Amino acid sequence: MTDLSTLVFTGGALAVAVPADAVAALPPERRGLPPDEAARIARFRQPQDRHERMAAHGLLRHLLGSWLGRDPVGLTLARDAGGRPFLPGAALDLNLSHGGGWVAVGLSTVGRIGVDVEGAVRPVDWDRLAPVFLHPAELAAYRGLPAGARPRRALEFWSVKEACLKATGEGLVAEPCSVWLTPDGAAWRLERAGLSLRAASRVLPDGARFAWAAADGVEVVVAVAG
Repeated sequence: MTDLSTLVFTGGALAVAVPADAVAALPPERRGLPPDEAARIARFRQPQDRHERMAAHGLLRHLLGSWLGRDPVGLTLARDAGGRPFLPGAALDLNLSHGGGWVAVGLSTVGRIGVDVEGAVRPVDWDRLAPVFLHPAELAAYRGLPAGARPRRALEFWSVKEACLKATGEGLVAEPCSVWLTPDGAAWRLERAGLSLRAASRVLPDGARFAWAAADGVEVVVAVAG
């Protein structure tokens, strides 16, 4: 696991997952948020949600502050018409995710990027949810798996599709069951919304799933830090 305090972004494409508690342990001056952003996050009702969101945005500022040579508190995000965050005036794409005690950030100066992190502790009735987010062809393959193998596969599909739809900018507007992932070894490919994407994922130490998607041909540096 990479040391978070030494993790830096140097351009290209980076996807990183970090325990939320590890980000919160960084010095405040390295993860500080603009007052408006901190106030927006403080309005969320669930303490864990607030904690993870603060950590995700803190991780983003930690990485961007050193890359841009600017005070993290002065890095104010805007959102496009679809609600996707961006940093005005910066030639990069960015994405954030949080869940299950983890946060993830994707940064790219070479095209679109999407990330997703999903916890594995909370029980999920995947057999009931599968028709909602799996393409019919994927659903048939899923149902052919042994019962014990289905949760892990379902979590992989869920996180990879989320990363892809965040890369395209569709997000929750799109129906995941309309997304048909094409296997590519241990990775996946997707042609959608005018983009050609390659996506992959990995299992985190506690069983959570971390996924990333970027333009096909882009080499993504992947790190799990703490």
